[in-house]
Amino acid sequence: MTTTSYIGRAINRIDGHAKVTGQAKYAGEYNVPNLAYGVVVSSAIAKGRIKKIDTSEALALKGVLQVFTHDNRPQLARSKQSYQDDVSVPGSPFCPHYDDKIKYSGQPIALVVAEEFEIARYAATLIRVKYDHDRHETDLHIKRDEGYEPPEERDGMGPAKPRGNAQHAFANAAVRHEAEYTHPIEHHNAMELFATTAVWESDGKITIYEKTQGSQNNQAYVADVFGFSKNDVRILSPYVGGAYGSGLRPQYQLFLAVLAARELKCSVRVTLTRQQMFTFGYRPHTLQRVALGANAGLTCIHYARGAWQYFAL
Repeated sequence: MTTTSYIGRAINRIDGHAKVTGQAKYAGEYNVPNLAYGVVVSSAIAKGRIKKIDTSEALALKGVLQVFTHDNRPQLARSKQSYQDDVSVPGSPFCPHYDDKIKYSGQPIALVVAEEFEIARYAATLIRVKYDHDRHETDLHIKRDEGYEPPEERDGMGPAKPRGNAQHAFANAAVRHEAEYTHPIEHHNAMELFATTAVWESDGKITIYEKTQGSQNNQAYVADVFGFSKNDVRILSPYVGGAYGSGLRPQYQLFLAVLAARELKCSVRVTLTRQQMFTFGYRPHTLQRVALGANAGLTCIHYARGAWQYFAL
C-alpha cells in the first residue's frame, strides 16, 4: 500500500479558478426566468410600535406586485418554537413581520416586490410609517444588571455544573487574579451581501439559492415556518467561502424571499444592502468578569453573568 503526503505541497482549490475569474456566482446572481425583486424597508426607530404603515403610493406604482407587512402577513407558523433553527441562540427567536412591535434599529418592517429591482427600490421610498416610540437604552454599562442570563444547560450545552466550594478555594488560593474584560462590537461582514433567490417551481416545490454554510439547517427552517415538506425544499449554496460564522444561520431575507415566492407563485430575489447587513449577525459589546486562583493542586475559575457563578477544577 502506498501513501501520498501533501504536507508542504501547493494544492489548488477546486473552486479557486472560478472564484478569481468571477465565474463563481453569489446567491443573488443566479439568472432564473420570470424573476421578481424584493427590497426590504427597515425600521427608523430602535424600540416601539408601528402605529400605521401606508403602502398605497408604492402599490400604485406600475410594476409593483405586492408590499408585504405585518398587516397582510399570510397564515404561517404562529409558535415561536417553529422559528428556532439548529444553531439558534437561547431566548425567543426573531420572527419577521410577526406583529407591530419594533425590537431593534433596522428591523425589517416591509418588503416591496416588483417586476424590476429599480422599481422595487424606488417604491420602498414611498412607504409611509408612523411609530409609537419607546425609550431605548444602548449603554451596556447602565443596563448590565438586567442582562439576559442563559439557562444552565440547553441540549447538553452551557456551563458545567459547579464542583466543590469554588468561593472558598479562591479565597484561600496562593495566587489570585481578578479582572473585568471588555470586548467591543465586532462585525464579520462578508463581501457577499446576504441574498436569497427563491425559485418557485410549477409543482409547488421551491429551490433556493442561498448565502449559507448551513444548507440543511436552512432547509429545516423553511419547512417548519412555511409548512413545506423537507423534500419540497432544496437549498443550493455551491460556493460557501470562508463564511466566518456570518453564514451559519438563516437570516431574515430568506424568510422574506420564500414568503413572497409562495404568495405570488413566482420566483423572487431579496438582496440586503450593506447597511442592513450591519444590523444582525455580529458579536455584541460584552463585559466579562473573570477570577482565577491557583496553587500546586487546585485551579479555581469563577465568572459572572450578572451574578457570580463558581467552578472548581
